[in-house]
Amino acid sequence: MPNFELPQLAPRDRCTGCSACANGCPKNAIHMLPDREGFRYPTVTDACVQCGHCTHICPVLKQREKRSAPAVFAAWNPDRETRMSSTSGGVFALLADYVLESGGVVFGAAVDEDLHVRHVAVRTVSELAPLLGSKPIQSEIGDAYERVRHHLDRGRRVLFSGTPCQVDGLYRYLGEYPENLLTVDVLCRGVSSPGVWDHLVRSMAYVKRKRPVAVSFYGKLSGARDRRFRVRFEDGSHFDAPYDKSELGRGHRRGLFLRTSCHTCPYTSADRPGDLTLGQFRGLPKDFYPDEQKQGISLLLVNTAKGAQTVDVLPLKKELRTLEEAMAANPALSAPVPAPAERTAFFNAFAQQPFQQVRNRFLAPLAYQVRDRSKGLRKLFVKKTKEEKRPLWKKR
Repeated sequence: MPNFELPQLAPRDRCTGCSACANGCPKNAIHMLPDREGFRYPTVTDACVQCGHCTHICPVLKQREKRSAPAVFAAWNPDRETRMSSTSGGVFALLADYVLESGGVVFGAAVDEDLHVRHVAVRTVSELAPLLGSKPIQSEIGDAYERVRHHLDRGRRVLFSGTPCQVDGLYRYLGEYPENLLTVDVLCRGVSSPGVWDHLVRSMAYVKRKRPVAVSFYGKLSGARDRRFRVRFEDGSHFDAPYDKSELGRGHRRGLFLRTSCHTCPYTSADRPGDLTLGQFRGLPKDFYPDEQKQGISLLLVNTAKGAQTVDVLPLKKELRTLEEAMAANPALSAPVPAPAERTAFFNAFAQQPFQQVRNRFLAPLAYQVRDRSKGLRKLFVKKTKEEKRPLWKKR
């Protein structure tokens, strides 16, 4: 422990891990290190000179100015091939193309060769593919904010995409709203632990006896509404299952291994930090462009004048909808995910037991639970589909 007074940072249960403090420290005295749950938190070293800059730029300790209600659109990219590579309607790809064609830089989350999720920068359209598609794992920001400033200082246009807390963290780090910066916050229902994901990856490698080399968290099949969890292994074989029936999907949907701050997230409202907000538009009427819905339609919130000016010049298909409609079907706009009762038990087991036992105990395909009130016991009924009767990681 350092023998000096630590600077004031966000309380641990509210810290989003945005990394603004680490990027902004003038002495490089703050490092983002993983805790027992696999999430990164700021650790202050003895290089700290107690200047207070980290406290000043922490988004959790500062209140954002409220904005007026956004304009709401159902939107989609007319290029179907691009939409098939995207989680929703492929709008982000159009935004990225627009910025890249002007000589700009695009920042977003990508999966690296070790299947870690990190924020990276791309300069050409040919490099864009890894940034497409949502990632449910909290990305490592690294020095991304510093690199954003580097490009802005050289007059380049920058598009930054991330969770709302990451977008807010970037603005706090910069201390301004640069004209050449366009931001997109994703409609987020919480981020999963990178540590848990790393163990799932290693489990895949152990069971299959071969290295997984690529993953798509929310892949699409033509005409299917369900998103697919797909893993490609080094010999070319694949694992493919509906996302909700994968072990990652089961845990994520239940909120089992989300970051603690996600359960009290202050960004779950229509008051967004980004110029634009993107997500999957749920709850659209069945007769609303039914063929397009099969390919995916984005919920697009236009939050600023800069966002509106950008959207107006894109070759984008869009229809105006109401904010009430969007909020009714998309809970990320109204309330954070409640912490499940078994979260503490999960992470206690994760820290103390072999991961195979943790998987079997918490990530099995549960159909329903019934409490026997007469005995005060919980009976657990497991019902597997035909697809799930095979061992989860042995499917091809």
